Amino acid sequence: MVKISTALVLVFAIVGFTSCDTLVRRTLITSVDRSPTLTIVNQTGLSVVVTAPVSETVANGARTLLQPTETNQVINVTYMIGHVQFTEQVTMANADATITLTRRPPTITVVNRTGGQVTINAPVFTDVGNGESHQFLTPALNQVIPVTYRVGLMYFTEQVTMGDQDVTVTLTRAPPTLTLVNNTGLTLNTIFLRVPGNPIWSGGNIMVRGGVVVGLGEAHGAGEGISAASIINGDSMQIWMGNVPLSGDRFDVRTEPVGGSPTFVRSNVHVTGDLTLAFTQADVP
Repeated sequence: MVKISTALVLVFAIVGFTSCDTLVRRTLITSVDRSPTLTIVNQTGLSVVVTAPVSETVANGARTLLQPTETNQVINVTYMIGHVQFTEQVTMANADATITLTRRPPTITVVNRTGGQVTINAPVFTDVGNGESHQFLTPALNQVIPVTYRVGLMYFTEQVTMGDQDVTVTLTRAPPTLTLVNNTGLTLNTIFLRVPGNPIWSGGNIMVRGGVVVGLGEAHGAGEGISAASIINGDSMQIWMGNVPLSGDRFDVRTEPVGGSPTFVRSNVHVTGDLTLAFTQADVP
C-alpha cells in the first residue's frame, strides 16, 4: 500500500539570548504517513444505500470517506435507491479520489382523472384525490410495471413501460353504472355478479340507503339506514359497479325473484361504460 506523506510543522521556539542579544528559533519538521482516501458524494437528490466497497446509508448532499485496501485499481461503487441498483467506477492511482453519485431511478407520476378518489394498491399504496397526482420511484427498470388502483370496490390496472426516463400515467377508468330492467313478470330481490369462469358469485340482496343501491349482500343493520329492496316487474334499478368487489369489464349477471326460483342469467356481459341490461323469461338457463 502506498502511503501519502503529509508535512506537519511543529514549531518549537527556543528563546535565548546570545551574546549579541539575538532571538533564536529552531523549527522541527516531521511527517505522518496515511493511505489514499476515497470520498463518495451523494448528489442524487435522494438518500442512497452504498453496498460496496462499504455498507453505509448516505443522505442526499452528504458524503462518506474510506481508505481502500488496494489504492492502485478501478473500484466499483455500488448503491441502491429503493429497489434499483446502480454501479459507478472510480480509478484510484495511489492518490485521493472523489466520486459523485448522480443517477437515480426514474419516477412514475399518477394523475387521477377518474372523477373520484382512487386508492393506488401497487406498486405503492396511497389515496389520490380527483384531479390530483402522486409521484413515486419505479421499483424496476426496463420492465412493464402494473399500476393497480381501486375506485370504490372495483379494481383497475394500467400498464406502464419503464425505461430510464420519468413516466406519467393518467387514470381515467371508473366503475360504470349498470341499469337492470325487470321484464320477467316477477319481482326480483337478489342480484349476483361474477367474473366469467369464476365459480363464486358476489352479491345477494339489493341493499339501498335513501333509495340508492349501496351494495349487494346482507344488510348491515337498520342503524346505518340500509335496507333490502326489490325490483317489481316493469321497473328498473341502477347499480354503481364501484359497490361490487370485482375487477375487469366482463361479468356474468344473475338475478332471482322472491323464493329464489327461477334464476335469470346473462353471461359474459361486456361492460365498458354505463349499460342497460333487460332480463326476460328467455334468460332462464
